[in-house]
Amino acid sequence: MRLRLSDRGEGADTIVLVHGWKGSHRLWDHTIARLEERHRVVAFDLRGMGESDKPRGAYDFDELSGDLADVIAGLGLRDVTLVGWSMGCTVSLRHMERGGAGVARLVLLNGPLKLTRTDDFPHTMTQEQLDGYLTGLADGWPGSERAFLADSLLPATDPLVLDWIYAIALQTPLDVALRVVREQARLDMRPAVRGLGVPVRAVYSRFDPYYPVSLGEEIAAAAPDGSLAVLEHSAHCAPIEEPAAFVAVVEDFIAGRPAPA
Repeated sequence: MRLRLSDRGEGADTIVLVHGWKGSHRLWDHTIARLEERHRVVAFDLRGMGESDKPRGAYDFDELSGDLADVIAGLGLRDVTLVGWSMGCTVSLRHMERGGAGVARLVLLNGPLKLTRTDDFPHTMTQEQLDGYLTGLADGWPGSERAFLADSLLPATDPLVLDWIYAIALQTPLDVALRVVREQARLDMRPAVRGLGVPVRAVYSRFDPYYPVSLGEEIAAAAPDGSLAVLEHSAHCAPIEEPAAFVAVVEDFIAGRPAPA
């Protein structure tokens, strides 16, 4: 199986970027352009998504995190700053649960620890809301995907940005999209956060419609070496909506500087 890989830049630090559901490495364009002069930046398309192969498989998070591990090992990467965005947080945390080879620090951007709400986890949707969303996605595909993506961006976002993200999303077949999210719904990554042996910086956007700042606060409090940075001018797509601020947070973390108060 082939994974589409981007490996750019040079520097003492290596950053590995893991995109979210129905994404690709192209969603990191602004991030890579800002980081590659000072860092080596690796991004890839998860199996079933973007320009990577779409083989038979479970499309569970052992497979997805296994691909991440293969990228890190195959390139011989060490002391990596691993950045997961949205579903990429789950892929990254599963990699850490399986030993976290090559990773020195972890950034979790606008991602869930659980997809559905419980009494002790109020930050996300109910099971009924998730079921309704997946039914709507399947019944209305592909127009339903465009509506979902529009909701993930600030209202004033350039419509051409929505066109671009929508074209990327449609590279993921519907059956793969549904299978991956159903596998994700089985998982509770809170124990993974509590067991992290590396520093973690939770980065959450003030206007994210899916994952509130309170979830970032929970991650920062639960991790043995956790911190929180809040981005004030983005919804779910901070690397696209406020790339300079997002990159500054990542570089501050690498340099050991504290998160802004």
